[in-house]
Amino acid sequence: MPEETPVAIQFNSKPYAVMMATPADLEDFAVGFALAEGIISRASDIRGVLALPTDDGIAADIAVDEARLNQDRMVRRSLEGRTGCGLCGVEDIGDAIRMPGARVPDVDFQAEAIARAFAALPGRQPINAVNRSVHAAAWCSVDGSIQLVREDVGRHNALDKLIGAMARGGINPRSGFVAMSSRCSFELVQKCALAGIGALATVSAPTALALTLARIAHLKLAARAPRGVMIFDKD
Repeated sequence: MPEETPVAIQFNSKPYAVMMATPADLEDFAVGFALAEGIISRASDIRGVLALPTDDGIAADIAVDEARLNQDRMVRRSLEGRTGCGLCGVEDIGDAIRMPGARVPDVDFQAEAIARAFAALPGRQPINAVNRSVHAAAWCSVDGSIQLVREDVGRHNALDKLIGAMARGGINPRSGFVAMSSRCSFELVQKCALAGIGALATVSAPTALALTLARIAHLKLAARAPRGVMIFDKD
């Protein structure tokens, strides 16, 4: 059975949110969460991450110079972030939908490469091979070769982990695209956009809001289709 553990995200030892997540790659998760939530602008703003077990779960404490924190995003969530939802605890509708001011980079995004990534993804999911219950987010080169994979019971957590791993590894988001085993909801689009990722492929089609936000950011979207891969017009 997959584990689902409370992970307390802290900034400079101050509580920010509690997310329900798979307890793996938590340093990646913390860094990716900070970037994808717009709390910091770049991974280099982080001085260190410490993940420690607590009586009730795990605390991931992110050390950041106070001047580097986006204070507009530092309002604490009042509820835990449940596994299936990236918005639990957000108190204001205006905080739910947020997009970067600049366009994301233009990325070569071809149906053949996307299909190649989808075909290879199940074989790159060691946790899912055991429990058949977790999502995956993969970083792929423009030819569809999978370079990096992170897994979690929550699709948005898996993406946060991937974004964090990419940032910690110095991977250029212009060099490829993200492929995910989930549907494409709007929070995945905004996380990619805020992280500077220019293309996202998901197994299921995007929601109307996800497609609208992707067009605003000029982020390319694709999904599996009955006869291959469908790429959605970003314009």
